[in-house]
Amino acid sequence: MSTDLICEKPMPDQMTKPVALPDGIILRHAHGPDELRACFPVIFQLRPRLKDAETWIERASGMATDGYRVLAAWEGNRVLAIAGYRIMENLIHDHFLYVDDLVTAESERGKRLGAALLTELSAIGTDEYCSSLVLDTAVTNENAQRFYKREGLNNTAIRFMKPLGQPA
Repeated sequence: MSTDLICEKPMPDQMTKPVALPDGIILRHAHGPDELRACFPVIFQLRPRLKDAETWIERASGMATDGYRVLAAWEGNRVLAIAGYRIMENLIHDHFLYVDDLVTAESERGKRLGAALLTELSAIGTDEYCSSLVLDTAVTNENAQRFYKREGLNNTAIRFMKPLGQPA
């Protein structure tokens, strides 16, 4: 089993082998700074506050110490879609898989890559004995909400937030 190299402490990959999709696309975890750098153009479409690839690598590596992993759809060395996630536990959801980030490159949308990532995340969550897969989306992001409903996710909560100071 390979290890996740985006943090100093290796963590399990959660997949014993890459998942092959049509057209030579595979799902596998991003390992190390070079592969995270390859993910940057895609994550930037979802998180434009990230200044550059180095900021992304630093943030993802820091979050990896809390279990953050990056699963990506790869066509050769090119990343087409990514899902950043972690296994968590709290009193609301018990033991669950939380999806921090899910985005497909704009040029690749409509190819069911987001659906493939959600399917693989569900399998990972099942393997990790998670009771559910949980994610948040903006109230204004109607396209994402339609997609999530089509993929079998239910709208079960409303989140409230109060900004405190300047974002990191």
